[in-house]
Parts: sequence; C-alpha cells; structure tokens
Amino acid sequence: MRNVLVTGGSRGIGLAIAKRLAGAGFNVIAAARRESEELTAAKREADGRLHFRACDLAVIDAIPAFAKLLRDEFGPIYGLVNNAGLGTEGLLATMHNSEIEALVQLNVLSPIVLSKYVVRQMMADGEGRIINISSIIASTGYNGLSVYGATKAFVRSFTEALW
Repeated sequence: MRNVLVTGGSRGIGLAIAKRLAGAGFNVIAAARRESEELTAAKREADGRLHFRACDLAVIDAIPAFAKLLRDEFGPIYGLVNNAGLGTEGLLATMHNSEIEALVQLNVLSPIVLSKYVVRQMMADGEGRIINISSIIASTGYNGLSVYGATKAFVRSFTEALW
C-alpha cells in the first residue's frame, strides 16, 4: 500500500483529499497542527488507511525531523500533497510585517522544505508524486489578497519547476 502525506489534512480541501485518497486504497497521513473532529470521524470510516500526525509546518526547522519520523513509522512516502496554507486578508500598505512573514513562511517556505526532504526519499525509491495546491488568485489577483496571491503564484511556479 502506497503512503501519501497530505498537509493541512485536518479540514477543508485537505481533509477531502485525504478521504478520497484513503477511499482509493492509499495509506494517508494527514498532517496539521491539531486533529479536528471531522478528521477523527473520517479516520474511523477509513478502515485504518487514514492517520494523523501533528506538525506545525510554519516551524521550518521541525520539517526534516518530521519527514524522517514519517518514513521511519510508515515507510516510503509515495505521494505528497502540499495543501496547508494561510489566507490572511489585508491591504499590503496596512498589513503588519509579521502577517506577511507568516504567509510567506507557511505558503512558500514550508512546501519547499517539505518537498526537499520527501523528494529525496522519492528519488532513492525511484518513484513518487508531488501535488501542490495553489489558488485561482495566483493568476487573477484579488483586492486585499496581494500577498496571499503572490505566495500562491509561487506555488504554481514551484510546481512547474519541479517537472
């Protein structure tokens, strides 16, 4: 059974992806800061194919150890879905620098670093897939979401560069 890591897997799009993959027979590890009630319920329905492991992906220095922990516990990671993200609204002129930094840290640095450590394993195993979740705002823009849009445009460009 192939292992797939889904970040932001405790709710929303990430949870929907995790449930769909588990239903298709993959062994799914949903990563998020904390387990949601919805994820707990989905785990009960997934016949042991859906797991949760806590990780705050905004803590970049914790990512290498997290990737190793997953490999040690579950074996090779075949798939990575970089879905975790932050969508803070705000006009650029009035956004606090810490809000900009948080957006860039989670939406840009986290997928790069996590991909780095997971792709190493994939290359050694000779197979694997990475899917990065972006947003339509990356190409259309939206008033009050310039920083978010920029981070999601990065995700799109990063994906193309990985091919």
